[in-house]
Amino acid sequence: MTDFKIGSYSITNKEIYEVLKQENVSDGILSQLDVNGDKKIEEDELQELLLSEDENSSSQTDAPVELSDDVMSQIEYLDEQYNELKSQMMALTSQLGTASDLETYQSVQGQIDQVRSSMSSNRMNVYNLLVAAENQALQQTYGTSAMGTTGTAGATTGTGISGGTGFGNTIVSIAQSFVGKLNETDGSYLQVTGGRAEPWCADFVTYVVTKACEQTGKSLNGFGSPAVRTLAAWGQSNNCYIDVVGSSNRAQTIVNNVQPGDVMIQQSNGASHTGIVTKVYSDGSFDTIEGNTSDQCLARHYSANDAKLSGFVKIT
Repeated sequence: MTDFKIGSYSITNKEIYEVLKQENVSDGILSQLDVNGDKKIEEDELQELLLSEDENSSSQTDAPVELSDDVMSQIEYLDEQYNELKSQMMALTSQLGTASDLETYQSVQGQIDQVRSSMSSNRMNVYNLLVAAENQALQQTYGTSAMGTTGTAGATTGTGISGGTGFGNTIVSIAQSFVGKLNETDGSYLQVTGGRAEPWCADFVTYVVTKACEQTGKSLNGFGSPAVRTLAAWGQSNNCYIDVVGSSNRAQTIVNNVQPGDVMIQQSNGASHTGIVTKVYSDGSFDTIEGNTSDQCLARHYSANDAKLSGFVKIT
């Protein structure tokens, strides 16, 4: 069998070799493959290889926001508090299961409610710190703030989700209207950033959800940011963040909890990305529409076990 070489890698099919050369597949992606232990790339590996390369290019960092040492110290302190509260919650939940009488049960349940409220307040404090840092950075750079440039779904205070019906379908419909129409080549993406030149995946999600709120009258108090991490923090502070990293069965977690219109969160190795979920399949895989993916607004498909997937903000 004739082998064709890309660097130190052997490709056993000439057509595949030509495609890989044309696609300029990087050594970084090639080095991740070890097919049958001999680093040969067979035909059935081609699709996965090219998909990995495409996903790699679509991961974007958040809008550039420098967090001061003081803000970082506050967030670290709050994170420590949150972990302590989480441990308390686990211990109290265990006590609740062994309560021998109604009075004990009610007492423990009251303590659980207090801890849960403290956890929610803690996450809201982290969210507010991030928003304040973003507003300060954007004021300095663009003379504008994160809240109000592209529009946000509701005010920046308060928590929770209220009102509206068919909200998820409205979000999906609006997102679909932008597929293939927003890109960086002609500057059309600036529509969703308020004219700012920046990574715009979170801007796109904010813009779409805001438009859906305007159409349906639904309120998502405080939702909206040019940074993925702040969208995730909003979900955590409002108890509507679906964490899949620690899930023992990602597929089932996604199938049971995620619906069209919810927001995908990717955070991996310092990079982050987000998009609107448009469909969920029975195996936990799902479709999205995203801004700033290959510098465009495009539809994507992910498996439940995608390595970059962190979770979802459930807003439907």
